[in-house]
Amino acid sequence: MAALPSMRPLGCLRSLIGLQDAVQPQITRRFISTAYSPKPKRVPLPPNLPQQFLSQLPERLQPREDSKRVKVYPAPPSTRKVCKDPIAKVTESQMAIHDPKGERKALFDYRRNPRSVKPGDILRVTFKNGDPFNGVALSIKLRGIDTSVLLRNELTRVAVEMSVKVFSPNVQSVEIVQRAERPARRARLYFMRSRKHDRRSVENLVGAYIRQKRAFLGGNRRK
Repeated sequence: MAALPSMRPLGCLRSLIGLQDAVQPQITRRFISTAYSPKPKRVPLPPNLPQQFLSQLPERLQPREDSKRVKVYPAPPSTRKVCKDPIAKVTESQMAIHDPKGERKALFDYRRNPRSVKPGDILRVTFKNGDPFNGVALSIKLRGIDTSVLLRNELTRVAVEMSVKVFSPNVQSVEIVQRAERPARRARLYFMRSRKHDRRSVENLVGAYIRQKRAFLGGNRRK
């Protein structure tokens, strides 16, 4: 049903009412904040104040004759002047305990000692608790008291690697069974893990070394 011509002005009025409802007046908000005021200093009481006036003061403002000052101790002396490098001091103390003569340190210092252990040598490490381990030295990590050597061997046709801490209290001795035929060009011989360059088992070389060592020691004893 079409709208009558007389109802058209009312329709315009209705659209104006809806527009006024959509427009909402903006609400302004005001915040009240107090300014910071520092704590007032305590005013000393006048001398010779009668006791009747002192009793009217709160307890926190009454004078106390037995009040004692807190004793302030000086700061402890700094250890930076005494020990500038604590890690080096701890390392030296541990080296003096586990390697007092410095023989094992010189044995693995391949950068300075030409007769030291080098990557590619066959070593025999004897422990205080446990069986000895034999293997080829793949890498040597010089880290002070944490110096370690990585050995690789083959036991029952299974490749086995062991990282030995040189200065561990459990390590009794480290012996060089056989030197490398030629000096290695790398500090880490990880390529020997491949089937092409793997040395396989070194038990036969270690066994020959032990027999030769026993014969040499036995000959000295007879003399």
